[in-house]
Amino acid sequence: MSGDDIPECRRRKSSRLLFVFAPLIFFALPLQLGSQSLTPVSETVTSGTLGNLHADKRVVQSGRWFLVREFTIDFAVKDSAVFCGELTTTDATEANDLMASNGQPVDFVEKGKDLLLTLKNGRKIRARRLSTEKCPV
Repeated sequence: MSGDDIPECRRRKSSRLLFVFAPLIFFALPLQLGSQSLTPVSETVTSGTLGNLHADKRVVQSGRWFLVREFTIDFAVKDSAVFCGELTTTDATEANDLMASNGQPVDFVEKGKDLLLTLKNGRKIRARRLSTEKCPV
């Protein structure tokens, strides 16, 4: 045996170990993680009334053939408590749907720093949650 045969023999053993343990990791790990709940208990759908909308439109980029408008809409959802949010989007239909829903009931979910709104027409909107001090009047 030469000196080159020994490292190749070790490489073969390590590759065999890799082939033996890789399926174990890929199949056993998801089974272990599957028993844990990934959704927090606080994510419950709540209904409220959308109100106090304040919209702002500005041009953020302009070129020779196009304009990009950015819409910022501050809103409040009134339930037993008041939840405030802000939507910043370049999608005009999303902004118009939110503005048209003023005074209508909406379903919402608090998810971390976000509010997930479901409007009456079925559109789902993800907005950033604001503190009560920044809530539109």
